[in-house]
Amino acid sequence: MSLNRSFLTLTVALGTLAAPVAAQESILIGIDAAYRPFAYVEPSGALTGFEVELAEAVCAAIEARCEISNVPWDGIFTALDSGAIDMVGTTVTKTAARMEAYDTSVTIYNVGYGFIVPEGTDVSGGMEAIEGQAIGTIVGTEAYYAFIRGMLGEEADIRGYDTIDAAVLDLDAGRIGAVMSDNFQLQDQFVSTGDYVFVAEPVFDPQWTGDGRGWIFRQGSAELVARMDAGLEQVIGDGTMDEIAMRYFGMALSSE
Repeated sequence: MSLNRSFLTLTVALGTLAAPVAAQESILIGIDAAYRPFAYVEPSGALTGFEVELAEAVCAAIEARCEISNVPWDGIFTALDSGAIDMVGTTVTKTAARMEAYDTSVTIYNVGYGFIVPEGTDVSGGMEAIEGQAIGTIVGTEAYYAFIRGMLGEEADIRGYDTIDAAVLDLDAGRIGAVMSDNFQLQDQFVSTGDYVFVAEPVFDPQWTGDGRGWIFRQGSAELVARMDAGLEQVIGDGTMDEIAMRYFGMALSSE
């Protein structure tokens, strides 16, 4: 799917520019704004969330002009490959396959994978509670599919959804047995409400979660990667990323 230019675009002109704005080429950043609190669209139409604020902070740190666009997940790599965007600002799992096909940033943070079920479900047996049941997750997310199959077998019945909210609606309706995603999203949006529980403790094994999460660039983007890495190292080192994370997750993030 090609990038639809009608998608909301937020132009961020930050910091003191070394050259006139008109002469400086913008860095085009695509972020899928369907995953609160990572990235979402406010009623006003503005993009916000952890990933948006992080990208803005890095652009400010390196004194760059950036344009942040809302690009749905199922078209975000097509947009990158076609040159419609310069980088995927959604924090993406750095799997071996992605690191071979694309340039990647430094690790921004590590994440765990887990499953949730409605509160009151008997999860005393751990993964046995959902064996043989349909599992909902984000459509086309290869690392999630691999994890589900690794936990439940190659024949696992995986149902793909455009958003995690759509998957949870089917969970509530009894059409699937569990929802799988990253521990931050599951905890913040669902477990914290008291209406859902983790089937077992989230898994942080690099076999499934890769080398943490980072930004993705087309191959041959060494100069841009170096600039963005320098900005990431600055906002991680000076505590800016932790401040942003505390607002959205209620905790600091670790890249160790």
